[in-house]
Amino acid sequence: MNNFEWIYHKLYGIESAGVLRDLPSPFSTYDVSRGTFVGYEGKEFLIFCSNDYLGMTKNAEVLEELRKSVYTGGSGASRLVSGNFAQHVEFEEFISEVFGLSQTGRSVLLFNSGWAANIGVISSLADEESEIFSDQLNHASIIDGCRLSKAKITVFPHLDLDFLEISLRKSTAKFKLVVVDSIFSMDGDLAPLEDLRYICDKYGAVLYVDEAHAFGVVGKTGRGLQEFLGVQGDVSVYTLSKAVGLYGAFVIAPRKVIDYIRSTARSFIFSTAIPPYICSAAIKSISIILRADELRAKLAENVSILIDGIRQKLGVELKTSSHIIPFIIGGELDALKVYEMLFDRGVFVRAIRYPSVPRGTARLRITVSAVHTKDQIQRFASELFDVMSSINVSRGT
Repeated sequence: MNNFEWIYHKLYGIESAGVLRDLPSPFSTYDVSRGTFVGYEGKEFLIFCSNDYLGMTKNAEVLEELRKSVYTGGSGASRLVSGNFAQHVEFEEFISEVFGLSQTGRSVLLFNSGWAANIGVISSLADEESEIFSDQLNHASIIDGCRLSKAKITVFPHLDLDFLEISLRKSTAKFKLVVVDSIFSMDGDLAPLEDLRYICDKYGAVLYVDEAHAFGVVGKTGRGLQEFLGVQGDVSVYTLSKAVGLYGAFVIAPRKVIDYIRSTARSFIFSTAIPPYICSAAIKSISIILRADELRAKLAENVSILIDGIRQKLGVELKTSSHIIPFIIGGELDALKVYEMLFDRGVFVRAIRYPSVPRGTARLRITVSAVHTKDQIQRFASELFDVMSSINVSRGT
């Protein structure tokens, strides 16, 4: 008897449902200066699904900082053992200055990734006497952080503040934690942080905001949706892997809360620290982003060009409040077909399927960059029109 027979049976089910994952074709070059063209086996592609919103992955100043800063490959251990380097501390001091933390009694802690931050912080803060209130469309890292805690978990319908308020009113938990993305990664809509702040204050709940897709892009200096709205969460997570163009994350919270997280978050305690040279490059990248008004304006302009182009070509009104544009197709196999046909035309935008999105809402998650040109965006709209016109696929709702 094959010991993996049950696994093979489940694999067949995944494949039959059109949600089997495989890696996309590997890219050999990535030239942001040419408008995020990507080369693979001698062929060039336009990429419209990257989180490199400002083109910082190939910024010359950031790359030079990387070259200058590499004096060790890795950190060799957790920061609590022998992996705490000067560059880690310098980065946290830099973030403290950027966000004015010393004046507010808050502090910062560096994590290896947004995933590590969310699963570590949420599961360390919440225990069996806690209740977590998590938006239905929160990122998987938030969902897993909730599951790893011993807390009662209440998942509220997406942005349904009435449901959330009723649930908070009924809760008898000693610690209440409301968790939301500031920009939801698959739909591109924004969390109503002002209303959430009011509700949390009313019912004595902690507001936890993940700024992954807003940091660098939203706000006067790119510090996220909280900056833009003038609202402050109690615990905030910021990633370095999207607009910053690198890797890692940091958490901002009251100083004593950071002390507690440092001593209890398993993903911090038991992980080898992020390579120190990443911290130096992140300081350089964020320093550029803080004054990157033109890049943010260009990104907003490119979003408008893309939405207008698709409306003119396909007669479709796309809904988004950000730089993430969902083009919902519906069926998983149909979405795969559209992705494959676009790929054959030299346009790369990955099909997003269950469980990343609810069943029946498979989509192209389209993202533009500040370094895309108008011609490239218009070409994308034309290619999408041609593909959708040539196959028997209707968009979902």
